[in-house]
Amino acid sequence: MDDDDYWNTSETKARAFSFDDDVLSPQEILAISQKPYTGQTEESVFSNVNTSSIRAATVPLASLVSPKVLELIVLAQSGKYPTTAKQEPEQTVAVSLKRLVLGRSCSLHSHRSMRCKTELLDGAIGIGDGNAILTVVLYLIQSLKKNLVYELLSSRPLALNHYISFLQSEGKVTELTDLLTMLGRSPEAAMYQYQHLVKSQAGNTDVLLKKLNNLLANHFNQPGVDTHQAKMVADYVKLLEWQKCVNKPDLNKCSALQCLAYCCTHHWQEGAGNAMSPLTLCQRQQVTPLQYDWVVLHVHAKANKWDIVESLFTKKDWLGRTTVSSHIPIEILLSRLSELQAGKRILATCVNKVASTEDRLRLAQKYKIHSVVIETLAKQKDRAALTNYKITLSPQSEEHIFAENTLRDPSIKWKN
Repeated sequence: MDDDDYWNTSETKARAFSFDDDVLSPQEILAISQKPYTGQTEESVFSNVNTSSIRAATVPLASLVSPKVLELIVLAQSGKYPTTAKQEPEQTVAVSLKRLVLGRSCSLHSHRSMRCKTELLDGAIGIGDGNAILTVVLYLIQSLKKNLVYELLSSRPLALNHYISFLQSEGKVTELTDLLTMLGRSPEAAMYQYQHLVKSQAGNTDVLLKKLNNLLANHFNQPGVDTHQAKMVADYVKLLEWQKCVNKPDLNKCSALQCLAYCCTHHWQEGAGNAMSPLTLCQRQQVTPLQYDWVVLHVHAKANKWDIVESLFTKKDWLGRTTVSSHIPIEILLSRLSELQAGKRILATCVNKVASTEDRLRLAQKYKIHSVVIETLAKQKDRAALTNYKITLSPQSEEHIFAENTLRDPSIKWKN
């Protein structure tokens, strides 16, 4: 038998593939995909393709081929072929927002049009979920020009605030400055730069001074900048210059009031004009009289230097009467003196400074300044109240004797 006769025999056709066919039958493809197991030859596999046992087999198709191969078979039979680019399923804005709120994985890249992106942002704002809002904003930053995103955010304060907080927490000062400047909020941008510099360069006075001076000249000395903010930055620059001058490592990273407390503790006797003098520092940093009184009170009270406290807060008038001289409101001063365990004499002096009789009596009773209570009740000629108050005092104590003598005073015309 010659070669042509061999290939044209029915037996050979049953055993071999026909190279004239463009498309293989499903059974033939399945047979090719199957690997022969031990004891089975390729010939037995191919010969079994045309048997009735395969056509009637009950074995699931998925157990014979992988899903990927099966997909390719179906595509080949239909004449369609997979594209190389990965196709993303179409997803509505509502579905995307739902997945974001539920914390599920969600790709926003299928929303390419400006309309869809705007709907995403407004939908997240309407829901009020901060994580969803921030996720959408970050997607917009990636997929749109910054000026378009800033334009969207400028009319949506909630989304804008979330994005600003994100930039702050991440330390993205450049992005934050660009955003606020484009929105016409340059003074606010300058303040964020100031805060970042103080935080990041606190350990390097020379670098911090240089950068703050540049910031002061380029941003805070411009028209329209808040004068209070500009003064605050200028005062801090002065403080850094003073700290650099005195060269005290303990004072690095300290505020002006902390530096004042240090000077009051260690250099109280220094005269004005000396760099470490409390008065010199107050003048340089424009410390208010109220701040000065508060710092001095705490420094010397905690050191039990009550003579200094009394000399600072009590004065003699031209009639020789002792008065209180302090910029601290009297009730706050009394409260703090009591907490610092001041003596009764200075407390009595402060209470007597209160103009209102009712308030003076109330405060004297609150802080147990018995002498002031007795004197006030005597001035009110309230014998019954004074008698009742005497009962609360320890017998034979100085206050008890003073109350008894006051009740016996014939010059007082009691009203009851």
